[in-house]
Amino acid sequence: MEMVADEKMRMFKKARMGLEACDRELEEKAKEVTELKLDRQKKKLQIDELERIVRLKQAEADMFQLKANEAKREAERLQRIALAKTEKSEEDYASSYLKQRLSEAEAEKQYLFEKIKLQESSRPSQSGGGSGGSDPSQVLSYSKIHDLLHGYNAGPKSDSQLSDRHHHFRTNP
Repeated sequence: MEMVADEKMRMFKKARMGLEACDRELEEKAKEVTELKLDRQKKKLQIDELERIVRLKQAEADMFQLKANEAKREAERLQRIALAKTEKSEEDYASSYLKQRLSEAEAEKQYLFEKIKLQESSRPSQSGGGSGGSDPSQVLSYSKIHDLLHGYNAGPKSDSQLSDRHHHFRTNP
């Protein structure tokens, strides 16, 4: 019987050791479950934080896109203003240039008119009363002056016409 009692005692110790091993394993598993739950909670917080950052970055991107669109519209507006000012400046320059050319032509006309008056007053009376005996260069000058005077009376001429006439007066005094 002693042997049976020893055997039972050994079985009892073995069972107790098995139970203690199971308890330790259960405690370890409980710790692992707790750690996994904490890990899961941390991951969830990280995901929430990342989602918040994504929303913030998206809002920033939307804001920058809005500002870029506004800047583009402003640049287009300024470009239109600059183009309009350039066109206005070119028109003003052309107008000023044409006024200056007209003024020069008027001065040339006045000069030639005075020259004709001077030549007529210094010319002796001719018996025929015509200009048959006149110098050919004088006839050409009178013709040019006549054209010039009638050209201004007929209306404004283009810049090229003024330039051509002005050029002839300079080369043929």
